[in-house]
Amino acid sequence: MTLSQDESPSPRGKRWLSLSVASLATLLVTADTGQLSIALPVIITEFNADLTLASWIALVYALITASLYLPCGRLSDLVGIGKVFSAGFLLYAASALAAGWSQSAEQLILFRALQAAGSALIMANNFALVTALFPPKERGRAMGISGGTVSALGYTLGPVLGGLLTYAFGWRSNLYLSAMLAFVGLGVARYLLPPESFKGSSMRKEPFDLRGTITFALSISLLLLALATAQKGTWRSSLVAVEFLGGIVVLVLFVWLEHRAPFPLLDLTLFRIPAFTLGNAARWISFVTMSINVLLMPFFLQLGMRLDPLQAGFLVVPTPFAMAVLAPLTGWMSERRIPERLCSLGLIINAVAFFVLSFLSVETTSVTVILWLSVLGFGMGLFQTPNNNLLMSSVPRQRLGVGSSFLSIVRSLGNSVGAALAATIVSAQLVAVTGRTSLQNLGGHLGTEEGAPVLAFLQGYHYTYLLAAVLCLVGAALSAIRVSER
Repeated sequence: MTLSQDESPSPRGKRWLSLSVASLATLLVTADTGQLSIALPVIITEFNADLTLASWIALVYALITASLYLPCGRLSDLVGIGKVFSAGFLLYAASALAAGWSQSAEQLILFRALQAAGSALIMANNFALVTALFPPKERGRAMGISGGTVSALGYTLGPVLGGLLTYAFGWRSNLYLSAMLAFVGLGVARYLLPPESFKGSSMRKEPFDLRGTITFALSISLLLLALATAQKGTWRSSLVAVEFLGGIVVLVLFVWLEHRAPFPLLDLTLFRIPAFTLGNAARWISFVTMSINVLLMPFFLQLGMRLDPLQAGFLVVPTPFAMAVLAPLTGWMSERRIPERLCSLGLIINAVAFFVLSFLSVETTSVTVILWLSVLGFGMGLFQTPNNNLLMSSVPRQRLGVGSSFLSIVRSLGNSVGAALAATIVSAQLVAVTGRTSLQNLGGHLGTEEGAPVLAFLQGYHYTYLLAAVLCLVGAALSAIRVSER
C-alpha cells in the first residue's frame, strides 16, 4: 500500500462495507469494559475475593493495552493492517472464551491480560484502517461513525447489556458474547478488507525494533503503576517516587534509542508535523478532562444528590448519547470546513460546561444535570472526530499504524492522568476532614445528610471541575492554531 493520502485502494461501496470491521472492533472493545465492570461484584463473590481482584482486572488491562499499542501499530506497518486486525480478533476471541472458563481469580486475571493484548492489536490500528480505506473527502464521516457514534454506543450499552446478561445468565455470559462477536469480526475482516490491507506498506523489509518495544512497554507500565498507586492517596510514598522516576528514566532511554535506531518503533519525525503534535496535545487534554467527569460525576450524583446507582446511570447517559449523535455530522463538517475551528469550538463549549457543572450542589435538579452533561457531550462530539481526522490525515501512509497506535496511547494516558488528578484533588480535601484519602473511604458516610466528609468531597469536586474548565481552554488555544492545508 504505497498510495498517497488522497487515494483509496477500494471502490466506494466496498470501503463503506469494510468500515463495518472497524465499527465492530470499536463496539466490541468499548462495550466489553462496561459489561465486565457491572459484573465485578458477582465475580468477587464467586471467587471469594476482595476489591483487590477488581482493581487488578482493570489495572492489568490498562497496562497491557497501553504497553502494546505502539508495537502493534508498528507491526501493522510492516506486515499489513489486515493481518494484525485478524490476529487481534482471533486472540481476543480465544482469550475471552478462556476467561469465561476461569476457575480462579488468578486464571481470570491471566486470560484478561491476553484479552487486553488482542484488544491492543485491534484498537491500535482502527484509525489507520479508516485512513487507509477512505480518501479525505469521505474520511471525516467514516471516523465519525466508527470512532464516534459506535464508540459512544458501546460505552452506553456496555453497562446495560452487562447487567442484563449477568442477571439472566451469569457473569461468564459477558465473556462468551465478546468471544462470539470477535469470531464474527475475524470472519468479516477476512472477507471484507481489501487485499492491499494484508500487505506491509514498507517498500523494503525493515526489522522490528525489539529494544524500543521493551523500553517503551517498561516506561509506560511504570508510569501507569505510579498513577494507579497514587490514586490510593499515597503520592508521597517512596513506591510512587520509584515507579514515577523509573518510568521517566526508561522513557528518556527509549527516546535516545529511537533517535539512534535505523528503523525505530516510533518515528520521532512525526512530531515535526504541527498537526500531529498540537492535535495530540489537545487530544490528551480532552481525555484528561473527560476522565475527570467519568470518575467524579457518579460520586456526585450518589453522594450529593442522593440518587441510587440506577438513577445515576441514566443521568450520565446524555454525554455519550450527544457524542454519538453529533459524531457523523462533525465528521462531515471536518471534510468541508477548517477542522481546527471545530476542535477549538468544541473544547470552548466543554470549558463552559465544566465551569457550570463545578457549581452543582445538593439542591441541583436532575434536569440541570442532564442539560449540562448533554452540553459536555456536544462539545466532545464537536472536538473528537475533527481532531481524529486532522491527526490521521497528517500522517504519511507508510506510518499509519504507528500514528493510529499513538492516538490510542494518548487516550489511555489521558484517562489515567485524569483519574489520578481527580482522586488527588478530592483526596486532599478529604484527608483534612477524615484523615483518609481514598474516594472509596466515603462508603461509610453515605447516610450522612450534611456530614463534613460529603461536604469535603463536594469542595474537591468543585476545584477539580474548575481545573478541567481551565485545561479545556488551554486545549482550545492549541486547537485554534492553523495547521491543516485546507
